Amino acid sequence: MKETVLFLKSEDETIALGRKLGKELLKSTSNYLIGLIGPLGAGKTTLTKGIAEGLKARDYVESPTFVFLNIYKGDLPLYHYDLYRVNNPKDLDELGIFEMVLKKGVHVIEWGDKVEGLLDFDMEINFEILE
Repeated sequence: MKETVLFLKSEDETIALGRKLGKELLKSTSNYLIGLIGPLGAGKTTLTKGIAEGLKARDYVESPTFVFLNIYKGDLPLYHYDLYRVNNPKDLDELGIFEMVLKKGVHVIEWGDKVEGLLDFDMEINFEILE
């Protein structure tokens, strides 16, 4: 997998990157799986907001921490997962994630490291907070 390093200095830059990515993903003809990995507050949900804008999603994007999954309708559906509260792979099967990721659309999985070796990401984005 190709590696690119970017330094984003603000929420606006993070949303702009997500928007650009979302617009590119509109060209996708099947499902596309993106894993987001990084600490709390690093910008995972902010990037997802930009992706939603690029996909022309009509709803406000929120972190799905307490519901596991939010689905946003746009020119291509956005499935936004948050695995923060998932503690073992059995939970993933019970939540139906392995079936959901087969649906056509863009699937963004926050805390993607929790499914390492279980799902194959088309793109993995690692976040770090630099001080």
